[in-house]
Amino acid sequence: MFLADKLYRFYVAENPSRSDLEIIKTKIIDNKFEIFPTVKWLLENDMMYSDKSMNNIIYKNPLELVI
Repeated sequence: MFLADKLYRFYVAENPSRSDLEIIKTKIIDNKFEIFPTVKWLLENDMMYSDKSMNNIIYKNPLELVI
C-alpha cells in the first residue's frame, strides 16, 4: 500500500481513494514488485486522465525546478 500511495501521489493526484490504491496494489503484486510495468500501466490507465487528476495539475515554473 505504501508503494501504491507513493506512485498515485507522484503521478496522479494528491488525495488517493482507497479503491484506487487497492487497484494499484494489486497491479504491483501482479508485476512481482517491478516498478516499470506498474508505472507504464498507470500512465496508460484511465485513472491518470480522470477529472480528479486533471483538476489537480500543478505546474512548476523553471525557478522552482532549479531550487
